[in-house]
Amino acid sequence: MKKQILLNNDNFINFMKAEFFLQQIKNEFPQVGWKKFRILTHGWDHVVIIFDEKLIFRFPKDKAYKEAFKNEIQLLKFLKTRVKVGIPEYTFVSKNKSLAGYEMLNGRELKSSHYKRLTGKEKEKFAKQMADFLTDLHSTPNSAISKFNISVDNPGKDYKELANNTKKFLFPRLNKKEVLAIQNYLGELKIALCQINYSNVLTHNDLSWEHILWDKNKVNIIDFSDRSFGDPANDFTGLWEYGQKLVNSVYELYKGKKDEQLLHRSQLYFKRIPLFMMKDALDGYPCTFKEGYEMFRKRYKIPKK
Repeated sequence: MKKQILLNNDNFINFMKAEFFLQQIKNEFPQVGWKKFRILTHGWDHVVIIFDEKLIFRFPKDKAYKEAFKNEIQLLKFLKTRVKVGIPEYTFVSKNKSLAGYEMLNGRELKSSHYKRLTGKEKEKFAKQMADFLTDLHSTPNSAISKFNISVDNPGKDYKELANNTKKFLFPRLNKKEVLAIQNYLGELKIALCQINYSNVLTHNDLSWEHILWDKNKVNIIDFSDRSFGDPANDFTGLWEYGQKLVNSVYELYKGKKDEQLLHRSQLYFKRIPLFMMKDALDGYPCTFKEGYEMFRKRYKIPKK
């Protein structure tokens, strides 16, 4: 039976490139078969191939992510028995660990528009499961940091890089009111980072709606590529997309160590994302300046022109 090929709309990947990835899978795992597939190349750090909506294979895009990928696979095995939500379990791993596959987790990406349509009881279950996941993840012993070669955050360095890049690359493209709003924000963020009073924990570090799946009252979490040892507030950041009520609910149910400024920092980190996005768009990453700009105006509550 001839295999059906469903390519996405990315212009930079052609059929021959798709065949290159497929051939690697055939060589490593001849037992894997499929009737149709789709290939996703718009991710920031991995190419993803999905077979029959059942099996997912990931290919790191560069050397740095290839090295990190090996440790991610091992970390997920370690976390499998420690967290209550569903997470990827790699059952196909190539000899050099440059590609790996797992059974696709059920559920759809929980966009804010979908979350709003959940019932009150469903929202309660979601908050409870997210709180339990963060509690379990953040309680990972520090010994895992070195064992799985997890990077350690450097808030001071990150702030300096953000401030310099924003002034150099974004300010020339924004009007005076927008620049002032960001200057005020950077000042507030600097103060918050100077008043840090928390212990580093293992964080997912990219817990946005794209990586949260909701499947009939059950949460599944994917993509641990950006995991790090850092501020627990990082993992509350993406939850602001669902509104303050949900953030507060998760925080109340969360049993990890809390400091008085945790939610404040997470909200500041939430406002940091569009600045990253606009700069990354200028660097050629798979996002657009317009997307980052619109997110910026919304999160900084800047009126439409």
